[in-house]
Amino acid sequence: MSDEAKRLAVKGYCKGVEGELTAWKATLYDVMASFMDLKDADRGKLLDTVTEIKALVREIETKTAQLESECPLEGVQAASKDLEDKIGLVRVHYSKAMEVIGAGSFGG
Repeated sequence: MSDEAKRLAVKGYCKGVEGELTAWKATLYDVMASFMDLKDADRGKLLDTVTEIKALVREIETKTAQLESECPLEGVQAASKDLEDKIGLVRVHYSKAMEVIGAGSFGG
Protein backbone atom coordinates (compact mmCIF):
# COMPACT_ATOMS: atom_id res chain seq x y z
CA MET A 1 0.00 0.00 0.00
CA SER A 2 1.39 3.41 -0.93
CA ASP A 3 1.92 6.16 1.63
CA GLU A 4 -0.91 8.17 0.07
CA ALA A 5 -3.28 5.20 0.30
CA LYS A 6 -2.29 4.76 3.95
CA ARG A 7 -2.94 8.44 4.63
CA LEU A 8 -6.36 8.17 3.04
CA ALA A 9 -7.11 5.05 5.09
CA VAL A 10 -6.16 6.86 8.30
CA LYS A 11 -8.31 9.84 7.36
CA GLY A 12 -11.22 7.51 6.54
CA TYR A 13 -10.80 5.72 9.85
CA CYS A 14 -10.74 9.03 11.72
CA LYS A 15 -13.90 10.17 9.93
CA GLY A 16 -15.61 6.98 11.09
CA VAL A 17 -14.49 7.53 14.69
CA GLU A 18 -15.59 11.14 14.46
CA GLY A 19 -19.04 10.03 13.28
CA GLU A 20 -19.35 7.54 16.13
CA LEU A 21 -18.17 10.17 18.61
CA THR A 22 -20.75 12.65 17.28
CA ALA A 23 -23.50 10.07 17.81
CA TRP A 24 -22.24 9.41 21.35
CA LYS A 25 -22.16 13.13 22.09
CA ALA A 26 -25.82 13.44 21.13
CA THR A 27 -26.70 10.51 23.39
CA LEU A 28 -24.55 11.85 26.21
CA TYR A 29 -26.17 15.27 25.89
CA ASP A 30 -29.44 13.57 26.86
CA VAL A 31 -27.67 11.93 29.81
CA MET A 32 -26.35 15.32 30.94
CA ALA A 33 -29.79 16.90 30.69
CA SER A 34 -31.29 14.09 32.75
CA PHE A 35 -28.36 14.27 35.18
CA MET A 36 -29.15 17.90 35.89
CA ASP A 37 -32.79 16.99 36.62
CA LEU A 38 -31.88 14.36 39.23
CA LYS A 39 -32.17 14.86 42.95
CA ASP A 40 -28.90 15.63 44.71
CA ALA A 41 -28.52 12.09 46.09
CA ASP A 42 -28.93 10.50 42.65
CA ARG A 43 -26.72 13.13 41.05
CA GLY A 44 -24.03 12.27 43.60
CA LYS A 45 -24.19 8.62 42.52
CA LEU A 46 -23.49 9.63 38.94
CA LEU A 47 -20.92 12.37 39.41
CA ASP A 48 -17.88 10.11 38.92
CA THR A 49 -19.49 8.38 35.95
CA VAL A 50 -20.37 11.65 34.22
CA THR A 51 -16.88 13.03 34.90
CA GLU A 52 -15.32 9.89 33.41
CA ILE A 53 -17.54 10.08 30.32
CA LYS A 54 -16.55 13.71 29.72
CA ALA A 55 -12.84 12.86 30.12
CA LEU A 56 -13.12 9.91 27.71
CA VAL A 57 -14.86 12.03 25.08
CA ARG A 58 -12.09 14.64 25.34
CA GLU A 59 -9.43 11.93 25.02
CA ILE A 60 -11.14 10.45 21.96
CA GLU A 61 -11.40 13.89 20.35
CA THR A 62 -7.74 14.62 21.05
CA LYS A 63 -6.53 11.24 19.77
CA THR A 64 -8.64 11.50 16.62
CA ALA A 65 -7.38 15.02 15.89
CA GLN A 66 -3.81 13.84 16.49
CA LEU A 67 -4.25 10.93 14.09
CA GLU A 68 -5.68 13.19 11.42
CA SER A 69 -3.00 15.85 11.73
CA GLU A 70 0.00 13.56 12.10
CA CYS A 71 -1.38 10.87 9.84
CA PRO A 72 0.96 8.19 11.19
CA LEU A 73 1.47 5.50 8.64
CA GLU A 74 2.77 3.09 11.23
CA GLY A 75 1.09 2.45 14.53
CA VAL A 76 -2.45 3.14 13.34
CA GLN A 77 -3.55 -0.25 14.63
CA ALA A 78 -2.35 0.58 18.15
CA ALA A 79 -4.08 3.97 18.00
CA SER A 80 -7.29 2.42 16.70
CA LYS A 81 -7.22 -0.18 19.49
CA ASP A 82 -6.82 2.63 22.03
CA LEU A 83 -9.77 4.53 20.52
CA GLU A 84 -11.94 1.42 20.42
CA ASP A 85 -11.10 0.73 24.07
CA LYS A 86 -12.05 4.29 25.04
CA ILE A 87 -15.34 4.10 23.13
CA GLY A 88 -15.99 0.80 24.91
CA LEU A 89 -15.45 2.57 28.24
CA VAL A 90 -17.91 5.28 27.20
CA ARG A 91 -20.47 2.48 26.63
CA VAL A 92 -19.75 1.03 30.08
CA HIS A 93 -20.14 4.38 31.82
CA TYR A 94 -23.25 5.17 29.79
CA SER A 95 -24.79 1.89 30.99
CA LYS A 96 -23.93 2.82 34.58
CA ALA A 97 -25.57 6.19 34.11
CA MET A 98 -28.69 4.60 32.67
CA GLU A 99 -29.01 2.39 35.76
CA VAL A 100 -29.48 5.55 37.83
CA ILE A 101 -31.31 7.73 35.32
CA GLY A 102 -33.48 5.01 33.80
CA ALA A 103 -33.95 4.46 30.08
CA GLY A 104 -37.51 5.77 30.24
CA SER A 105 -36.29 9.21 31.24
CA PHE A 106 -35.67 10.32 27.66
CA GLY A 107 -37.09 8.17 24.96
CA GLY A 108 -34.93 5.15 25.77
